[in-house]
Order: sequence, then C-alpha cells, then structure tokens
Amino acid sequence: MGYKSLLKDIEEENIAKIYLFYGSEKYLIKKSIAAIKDRFINNANDESFNFSYFDGLHDDVDVILNSCETLPFMGEKRIVYVKAKEAFGSSKCILSKDNEEKLIKYLPRIPDTTCLVFEGGEKIDKRKKIVKEIQANGKVIELNKLNRLTLSKWIQKILNKNNKKITVKSLESLIDSLGYLEKDSNQTLYDVENEIKKLCNYTADKSNIETCDIDKIMSKPLENNIFLLVDAVADRDGNLALNVFNQMLIGGEPEGRILHMIIRQFKILYKVKLMVDRGYTATAIAPKISLPQYIAKKYVKQANFFTDKELLDILNRSLEADRKTKTGKMPPKLAIEMLITMCCS
Repeated sequence: MGYKSLLKDIEEENIAKIYLFYGSEKYLIKKSIAAIKDRFINNANDESFNFSYFDGLHDDVDVILNSCETLPFMGEKRIVYVKAKEAFGSSKCILSKDNEEKLIKYLPRIPDTTCLVFEGGEKIDKRKKIVKEIQANGKVIELNKLNRLTLSKWIQKILNKNNKKITVKSLESLIDSLGYLEKDSNQTLYDVENEIKKLCNYTADKSNIETCDIDKIMSKPLENNIFLLVDAVADRDGNLALNVFNQMLIGGEPEGRILHMIIRQFKILYKVKLMVDRGYTATAIAPKISLPQYIAKKYVKQANFFTDKELLDILNRSLEADRKTKTGKMPPKLAIEMLITMCCS
C-alpha cells in the first residue's frame, strides 16, 4: 500500500485504527499523517480536544494508552500521533520490554473512536512482535522515493496548480536537473517542491516553462565549475583552470569539497573512458554510473579528450593530493594548485 492508496482509503472512509508509516520519503510520511488528521480534525478547537502528539516511546506508554482510551469530544475520532523513529528498527530499541508488552496487549482492543498513528524511521524490522501486531490490527505503510514516472506526474500536478505548462522534453530536463533520482541523493520531495516554487516564481510573467528557465534556476554551480575546470585541464590551459578554481573559492566553496569533487570527476571519467573504449554509448553508460543521460553525455565528451593512461595518472595524483592534505603535509589550496599545474603541464 502506498500514498495514493491511502488517500483513496481516506476518501472512501476505509480508515484503519492503527498505522505505522516508515521509509526514506519524509515528505510523503508527513503528508499521509496530515491527510488522516485533516479528515477528522477540522479546526484548532478540534485539535485541542481530539489530537495528541507524543515524541517517542521512551517514557511509560500508559500516558499514550490513556490518550487512546479517551473519547473524542464532539467529533468522530481521536487522533493519537506517536513519533518513534527508533522503536521499530533492527538496532537496539529505546522501547523497554515492559512498554512493548503493554502495547502488544493493547493494540487488538484499541477503540473504534481512536486512530493511533506511529511514525517510524527509514527501516523497520518486520520480525519484531510490535510490528507484527500493528500489521495484524492496522496497516504498515512504506513510503520511499518516487520513481521517474510518478515523480513526473507529481511535478506536473504542482505545475498545473500554478497554471504552468511544460513540454515533455523540458520536464525530463527538469527532473534530471533536480538530482532527486540520482543514486545516493539525499534530496526529498521537500527539496523538489522548493525548487519548483522557485521556478514558478522565476517564470511568473509567462505560462510556459522552457528548458532555458530550468538551466538558469536549477544550475549546480560547483558541479558546473568542476566540468569547466576539467575542460581547461583537457586543453592544458593551466591559467584558466586555476582561474576557475579561484572563482570557486571566492564563491565560498571549501577546498576540501572542491578536491573531493575533482577526485569524483576523474573517477567517473576513468570508468566512462573504459566503457567508451568498449563501444558503450552515453545511453548505455548512464545507468551504469547512476547519473542522468544528459550528464553521461558530458562525461563521454570529456573522456574523449584523454587517454586511459592520462586519466589514471590524474586520478592517482588527485588521490595523492588528498592524502597530503588529510595528513597535514600540505595546505589544501596549495595541493590543488599544484595538482592543476601538474595536470596541465
């Protein structure tokens, strides 16, 4: 069961007495809890009487159980919301054995007038008795990142609400620029929503959002500058490469992060170069390096300016510069300047 199914259940008034929400997409978890709350809590007066919030299960759960037993005042249901991110995972639980047993015994007999909502962490241990009991008497719902198709529909819905139109091509460019779908990205739908709001504000005087608008608003300065720096290295233009580096420093980027990005760039370039040599296209390479296709094309273009040996040599020099800065043998700024000079010579 997902977010869409939950909304359908709420609309059809098929609401469980107990919910446990968990997963990596905090935006959807908050929206799910808000949807349940909004169904029964209509105003501040309702909230003061019929909504209880508890931060954690580390205290005696009797207070929570008593809240569940309290009848709603002039309302259909009482909502009891318990934020307990560490209570349902596989790591050492903050929930005492005694409190866990109390909950397990209570859950099957929770009143019809109460909806008990738990917010878990990113992962839960489905082998736990408490999780099994919630599953038996309510619903356990995992809410993780949206896939590309669902994200596309979700963005389109927000744009429609703002009276904005976008072509399929521009929408694809927007999704790629957001970075939400990239492997290891810690972005959530909160970040995506904020970026879309910025884009709508930027295009306030027109109804169509174009790719050029996306490029201006969604640009990633550090990532773009790293590509510029590598282009300069490929052209053996040391002055330009050093100028790009200094502009990054002026922009407030820490030396350590710049060096980390240089290493990352050449690691990816080396992998891409090996795949290009084997006949892989940018389309085939993109999923293998877990990056959008338009970025993979940039890497393929850059990789063609270097030989395998050159890329491996630069990568080794970059790792050596990193080692020297971390062991205190050389200041980060000097290490990067020397690295750039050597790579361009």
